[in-house]
Amino acid sequence: MADSNRPRIEQPELEAHLDRLGVDAEVRAFCTGLAENGVGLLDLGEEARALCDRAVAETDPYFADGATVRVQDAWRRAPAVRALAADAKLMRALRVAYGREPFPFQTLNFPRGSDQAVHADSVHFNSDPPGFVCGGWIALEDIAPDAGPLVYQPGSHHLPPVTVGNRAFPTLEDYNSHYLPAMARRVEASGLPVKTALLKKGQALVWAAELAHGGGPIANHSSTRRSLVAHVYFKGCAYYSPMFSDVEAGRLALRLPANLRTGGWEWPRRGAMPLWPGLQTIRESVAVGLRRMVFPS
Repeated sequence: MADSNRPRIEQPELEAHLDRLGVDAEVRAFCTGLAENGVGLLDLGEEARALCDRAVAETDPYFADGATVRVQDAWRRAPAVRALAADAKLMRALRVAYGREPFPFQTLNFPRGSDQAVHADSVHFNSDPPGFVCGGWIALEDIAPDAGPLVYQPGSHHLPPVTVGNRAFPTLEDYNSHYLPAMARRVEASGLPVKTALLKKGQALVWAAELAHGGGPIANHSSTRRSLVAHVYFKGCAYYSPMFSDVEAGRLALRLPANLRTGGWEWPRRGAMPLWPGLQTIRESVAVGLRRMVFPS
C-alpha cells in the first residue's frame, strides 16, 4: 500500500505505480531516474523551445550592466519564464513522480555559468513530510561544455544529509564555514561519479532535494549558459527553511511560498491542519507578491 507521506519515487512499488498509470517511456525513465540516480530528464518540446527564446528576451535587460549574475523570481514580470517554470508536461511528470500536486515557488535565471559550490537544495528548502521539494534546470540554449554547465553526483541523494551543524540558531556564516566544506568532503569521500549536464535547448533536468549539484568550471568566460532554475514544492506540506530551523527541537522556520501556477500563495499544513507561519513571514511574502518584486544579484 502506498504511503502518502513519502514521494512515489522513494517507495518500493514505483514500477507498479507507473504500470497502473500507463505512463509513456519518457515519463517512466524520468521517474526511475529520479528514484535511482536523483535526476530525471525531460524534453519539453517545440512550444517550450519557443518560450526559451522569449524568456531570454524578457530577462536579458537584467544582465545588461555586466555585473548581475542571476535574477531571482523574474517570473513575476516575465510571462515566458513563468510559463516554462510551470510547463504542463513538467508538472504532469512531477505529479506522477511525487504523488502530489506540484507548484513552482521560485525561479532563478542565469546568463552564464553560476560557478556555484556543490550543495543540496534540502539545506535551503524542505518540507514536512520530508522530500516533497525538487529543483529543475531548464536550458534556454544549447549548453556548451566550456560554459560552466551544471554538475551533479548521481546517487548522492541516498547519502546521509549534510546540515549546517549542531546549532540552535544557524546563520549564513554557518553555511559557509561548516556546510559547504562538509558537503565537499562528502562528495569526495563517497566515491560516486560527478557528471556534467550538457542539455539541449528546451530540455529540463530535475533533481531530488538531497542531490549534490553545483556549477561546473567555466573554461570559456566569453560563453553564455542561459538557463532557468525552478524550485518546486508539492501541496499539503509544511514548508520551511532548514538552514534557519532546529528540526530536532521542532522549531521550523516556516515559509509561505508563492504558487507560480495561481499567482497566490500556498499555506503550510500538517495533514489537514493549517500552520501559522508568523505575521512577519506573511507580511513579507504578501508584500513581495503584490509589488511583483524581482531580485537581481
